[in-house]
Amino acid sequence: EDSEEEETADSKRLRMAREYLDKLEAQESSSEGESDSDNGASDDDEDGVPVDKVGKRIAKERLRKSGLLQSRIADSVLEGIQSMQSSIADSSQGKSAEACAKLWINAKYVTYLRGHDLTPTCVSLSQQGTKAFSGAKDGSVIMWNVQDGTKTTILPAIKDQYAANLTDRNEREILAIATSDDDRYLAIGGRDNCVRIFDTRSLGKSTSSPLTTMEGHKKPVTALAFRSRSLDLYSGSEDRCIRRYDLNAMTYVETLYGHQSPIVAIDCANKNRPVSIARDRTVRVWKVEEDSHLVYRGGGDVGSAECITAIQDGWFVTGHDD
Repeated sequence: EDSEEEETADSKRLRMAREYLDKLEAQESSSEGESDSDNGASDDDEDGVPVDKVGKRIAKERLRKSGLLQSRIADSVLEGIQSMQSSIADSSQGKSAEACAKLWINAKYVTYLRGHDLTPTCVSLSQQGTKAFSGAKDGSVIMWNVQDGTKTTILPAIKDQYAANLTDRNEREILAIATSDDDRYLAIGGRDNCVRIFDTRSLGKSTSSPLTTMEGHKKPVTALAFRSRSLDLYSGSEDRCIRRYDLNAMTYVETLYGHQSPIVAIDCANKNRPVSIARDRTVRVWKVEEDSHLVYRGGGDVGSAECITAIQDGWFVTGHDD
């Protein structure tokens, strides 16, 4: 005879809430443990009051789901830019764009970071904002410390004398970079038709070798995007296909077909509906679970799209060459 009492709806909600809080606390402990060991940071604010990190994270998630987080971030960024502009407004009047750019640099509002031999092609910023990653035409990938500008080379540049095994030096050109929301994984794609996955926690501490290399695209990988708050990764290519990967298991999941021209960019919010643009002048929203997709056409007067960003579930913006 089963002696256990049946769980009520209220007790189930309470149990699930406790499990969720325990999970958040475990994630905060793991993420903060490494930064504390490196920086010696304290869990107290300036007044010595303990910081409720879990509460802050819950509040941030609530703002994100309501769509208010982007508005607050945009207002904060705009306020900062306006403050910087006003501080150099008198000095920039009547000057050329190049002279104005030098004013921003001299005021330390803009910093140039140099390290690639050839033109950089893609950049990705970590969620915490402490690290930036850049790829270039020379095949190099560099991790930058945003605060002090120091660099760590992840992939070295391919010099002409070392390119004997390549039909062309351009085959190592890096075209796309993406970082996961938990700042754990870095995905790199390029003209070698592969997607390479690195563990950012080990970069700079040991040999920078990828955890795994995803093959399958027939042409260069031109776009990469992680689904927000997950380890689902999407890659777009000049072969007109989008491939989906699960980095929890480090496996390929499926391929999405529909574009008639090379894919230019891709992005994905929390809901598993990535959005992509291609040279066929269409924007496609992929309903992954339903195995279908929506097609948006800009019309005859709209130029080809060059970039796309998913602001939140159901909202995205595109930039065009017109």
